[in-house]
Amino acid sequence: METFSEFDHCVINVTDIPLALHFYGTILGEILGDAEITDMTYMSLEEVLQARSQTAKRQELHDVAGILPSPHTGVKFGEALLPIFLHHEHVQEPPPEQLVGSPRLALPVTNDQMEKAVEVLTRYRVPFEGPIDYAAPCPAERSMYFKDPASNFLELSVPRYPVTAEV
Repeated sequence: METFSEFDHCVINVTDIPLALHFYGTILGEILGDAEITDMTYMSLEEVLQARSQTAKRQELHDVAGILPSPHTGVKFGEALLPIFLHHEHVQEPPPEQLVGSPRLALPVTNDQMEKAVEVLTRYRVPFEGPIDYAAPCPAERSMYFKDPASNFLELSVPRYPVTAEV
């Protein structure tokens, strides 16, 4: 049996790509390790308008909101990819003091990574809540909650039960 500790991918929308790359590549990369920034993808205005027109036609048949093309890049943590897309429109952020919410991206970490997260987030002045210990049967032993610069909710979680799959 092989133990899985990563995800395949999860798309994050942000308001500022350089700021997001610093946060995910540098700050979160320092906690999780093995962070690699992917190439930036730009589109010409003509390509964006053409893709939006095609998307508008598809929306008549299916709801595909949020799939409009935009500048994007990403950060890889091992084999897991976190694509980072620029928002198309303003999204109301939660209040600054709200650190727990949904939707949120929860990433599995070890106890050592959790301790490192406290040190790294404190050093970079990223507000966080936790680590919070949870009793069984909760699938997480401990969790920590915080937001990225675009107010996306994040959680670092030490799993109580390892996720396994037969290979």
